Amino acid sequence: MEGNFSNRVQDVIRLSREEALRLGHEYIGPEHLLLGIIREGEGMAVQILTGLGIDLMELRRNLESMVKSNFNKPVSNLGNLPLIKQAERARKITYLEAKLYKAEWIETEHLLLSILKVDDNVAATVLSRYNVNYDIVKREMELLMANPNRP
Repeated sequence: MEGNFSNRVQDVIRLSREEALRLGHEYIGPEHLLLGIIREGEGMAVQILTGLGIDLMELRRNLESMVKSNFNKPVSNLGNLPLIKQAERARKITYLEAKLYKAEWIETEHLLLSILKVDDNVAATVLSRYNVNYDIVKREMELLMANPNRP
């Protein structure tokens, strides 16, 4: 799963696994990937979300409340947490998003775009409550790329 992923995205993936385990899930879904992005706390995806005025801790709480029914459930298979269908599709789309921008590495912004592109998932649903969708993130990303010193 780590081919062409930047070190930051590899950290996000590791953190998403930890988030899934913490929540008592035996799988990794897009919601865990978004929780991993938030927990990692840096990168363009975080810049985009905070630039859109999103309180990351509030976003985290909202994500957790959507999946909280499994909190503290013991996980039986600690060694291997599979990606569910939406997360697998998002992972595949990251390659396309990076290629679209001629990026050498898959970065957090590509992962965020891919989560939103596969819009039938908890993460995309929660982000839509903040009026965040694929087109808005894409626009913000392009603005940041054009003006990297933008606050």
